[in-house]
Amino acid sequence: MVKRYAVGITFLAMLAWGTPHALAGSEQQRQTTWEGLSAIVGQKVRVVMPDGARLEGRATAVEVDALVVEIRKSSNQAAYPKGKFLVPRATLRAVDVDHPTVHWRVLCVSIGAGLGLLSASLARASTGGFIKSRALETVFAIGAGGIPVGAYLIGRAADRRTITYVIAQ
Repeated sequence: MVKRYAVGITFLAMLAWGTPHALAGSEQQRQTTWEGLSAIVGQKVRVVMPDGARLEGRATAVEVDALVVEIRKSSNQAAYPKGKFLVPRATLRAVDVDHPTVHWRVLCVSIGAGLGLLSASLARASTGGFIKSRALETVFAIGAGGIPVGAYLIGRAADRRTITYVIAQ
C-alpha cells in the first residue's frame, strides 16, 4: 500500500509543478507587413477595433485596404454583427491568432488518470476496512472522476498558444 501512496504523491508533485507553467499558456509577438497577413488567412483571429469592440472569427482574405473577417463573436453586436466584415487597414494595428496544441492536455490527462485510479483504489480499499470514514470514501470516489477532468482543464489552458501579429505601418 505504501507504493501506491508514493506513486500518488509523485503524480501530485508533477501536477503541482506543471500547473503554474500550464496556466501561463504562451504568447508570442511578431512584426509583419500588410502583405504578410496572408499567412493568417483561414485561421481563427481576434481583432480589437478602435472603439474597443472585440471581434472574433476567421480571416478569409487580405485585400489592399482591408482584412476580411467572418465574424462569429462580437462584443458589440449592434455595430459589428455576425457575418462578413472588412476591417479597415487604417485602423488595424494588431491581430491575435490562436495556434492551440495538444501536448499539455495529453500530459495532464495522463497524470490525472493515474491520480484518479489511485483515488478509486483508495475508495475501494476504504470499503474493505482500511479507512473507516464514509466521508473519506466519498472524497476518494469523487476524486476518481474529478481529478482527470480538472487535469484536462489545466492542460487545455496550457495548450492555448496565441501569436500577435503587429502590423508595421
